[in-house]
Amino acid sequence: MTGTERHRPWWRRRPVRAAGTDLGIAVVLVGLVAVGAARWVDSTAQPVVILQTGGPFVAIGLLLLLVATALLRRWWLLLPIGAAVAVAASIALPGWFAHTSPDAPRDLTVMAANLSYGRADPDQVADAVRARLVDVLVATEITPDALAALEGAGLDGWFIEQVGEPRPDSSTGTVIFSRFPLTETTGDDPVDAHTPSLQPEVVVDVSGTSVRVKAVHVTAPLSGDTQEWRAGLRALATWRDRQDPDEPLLLAGDFNAGPGHPSFRHAAAGLDDAHQVAGLGWVRTWPVVGRRLPPYIQLDHLLSRGLRVVEAGQVAVHGTDHAIVWAAYAVPGSDS
Repeated sequence: MTGTERHRPWWRRRPVRAAGTDLGIAVVLVGLVAVGAARWVDSTAQPVVILQTGGPFVAIGLLLLLVATALLRRWWLLLPIGAAVAVAASIALPGWFAHTSPDAPRDLTVMAANLSYGRADPDQVADAVRARLVDVLVATEITPDALAALEGAGLDGWFIEQVGEPRPDSSTGTVIFSRFPLTETTGDDPVDAHTPSLQPEVVVDVSGTSVRVKAVHVTAPLSGDTQEWRAGLRALATWRDRQDPDEPLLLAGDFNAGPGHPSFRHAAAGLDDAHQVAGLGWVRTWPVVGRRLPPYIQLDHLLSRGLRVVEAGQVAVHGTDHAIVWAAYAVPGSDS
């Protein structure tokens, strides 16, 4: 290296260093695009399922790469990186803009809570229910001890009806609690054949209007279970398509999947995800506690049709690695 080159800024030492910089940027870009493209691969291979949760990280990585490329003055690489950023933005940005009806009446407030084998703090769950004036609570992974603890925390006086059952030492118990009269319509539904968890279905009478509520707890995509996981999500899409299009409906619970998974997007097609409608952006409900990873994915959802979202949110409680999700709705035709 000559004396002149030695005193030049490092980013202007050419051509070998420039070529190496270009190659490094290109490799990072290809890697990010490959991970991002996994969202369109409908696969049950566990590595693909895991990669599909990385969409937000891909978007952040592409933005950082765009800034770094501009600072390095590698102008010719800005075009492909900019195109990738544009695609990522088209996917991510709609979730940051609210489309709620904040002035509409709050006819129905629904909450979904994964109690993590019944370990969720019952007093905090009860406080969350009362603070948000919840009308319907879908509690998954509920055990007999957890049910007794919730009732002891005051929910037996808050709700007037319940459907489902707790199961001891198991993640398969599910109970739907309601302040409104409800009718169970679960029956022997083949839709539930792909998950060991109870997924009860009820019709809730909301001041004269019937709203169909389906509890959801899809099998987690662990090694060996990914086919059942995808089948469970596809079954929910089948259930949705069988329902009367004129009857308001709501799927609530732990889907063990997010927008990066094709099967989840298929199940959610034509439905409003309350947190996306509320413009909450990158919603993260798992894992909120007890894991080395920070929360990075939304596994818990409230999907509706025929209802207007007024507000939505989430709350973390001790004892469970899932955040509780809730949403307030205006119900067309309600007398309230």
